[in-house]
Amino acid sequence: MKSVKIAILNYYSGVVDRGVETFAYEIGRRLVTKHLVTLFHAGPLKPQKFRTNLTRAFATSPKSSKGFLGKIYFDWQSTKILLFTLKLLPALIKGKYKLIIPLNGGWQTVISRLISKLIGAKLLISGHAGIGSDDAWNLLWRPDVFVALTQAERNWAKKLVPEVRVEVIPNGVDLSRFNPKVLSANVNLQKPIVVCASALVPYKRVDLTVRAVAKAKNLSLLILGNGELAGTIDTLGKRLLGTRYRRMVVPYHEIPAYYRAADVFTLASKTEAFGISYIEAMACNLSIVTTADNSRAEIIGDAGILTDPANIEQYARDLGLASNINWRNIPYTQALKFSWNKVTEKYSDLIDEVITT
Repeated sequence: MKSVKIAILNYYSGVVDRGVETFAYEIGRRLVTKHLVTLFHAGPLKPQKFRTNLTRAFATSPKSSKGFLGKIYFDWQSTKILLFTLKLLPALIKGKYKLIIPLNGGWQTVISRLISKLIGAKLLISGHAGIGSDDAWNLLWRPDVFVALTQAERNWAKKLVPEVRVEVIPNGVDLSRFNPKVLSANVNLQKPIVVCASALVPYKRVDLTVRAVAKAKNLSLLILGNGELAGTIDTLGKRLLGTRYRRMVVPYHEIPAYYRAADVFTLASKTEAFGISYIEAMACNLSIVTTADNSRAEIIGDAGILTDPANIEQYARDLGLASNINWRNIPYTQALKFSWNKVTEKYSDLIDEVITT
């Protein structure tokens, strides 16, 4: 099939580095070998292999949406994304794009749906919000295809909106960057070390990780991340763990070295659409301790322990157990299933099908 023009919309690219931003970058730089890809974003980016379009719109780090306004996507965070998307309208209309991939949900999905109808484009939604109200909203607007990141999300989406085409394509990992051969960083913490890479926002429940590591007595905790709860988490970590606690904000390209310095990866979020950090940690051959649900069981397989982080005693025991098991190469082998090259091939085939139907 001949190349098509693809517009990827992600307000936060160039603002923060999370799973969604990694997805936009990795998919964009691979799809551009066959298609004409433009990433519309609100933060400064280094030159990429694909085209980028900086649209400034009060670019700030994400915060949790709260209250009634958050539920109807009129809180301040959602409003900034709305304004950003409205600014894109002339470029999207004039650009004659054949596929639009909006990544921020809320009113961006609505506008993208309307524009796609106006210019005759297809709409692809990738389910980065996961099972819950945000992706339910995305499905409500009947995209041409909804990409579920796990089979569990696919089953939920088909039950909710049976008429929408739903395909399962997971997120991926760059195995040239994340692998067991990466040299370890020096973090100056007593081993065994538990590492948690996460935005410090309420639903990630990093406070539970601090309490569980403290309960385990012999473990140290390295947190890689920042966010609205940074001060609260630091206070708790220093009080409960003392010299066994350290939090750092490091560039994304340095994260593999800090994973290699650790013994176990954990993320206690209550919900997670996928969690690219899981497969990146597994690619560095780290075992995983995380929340028990169908999606994470599907991602982690035999490479870790599923637990109930709200049960601090159990969480602490499972962290200790994971640090003592010889996992051999089980985590790395599990990560091999999620190569970005394999993921992009699936997206490329899907795009060909969607554009021609």
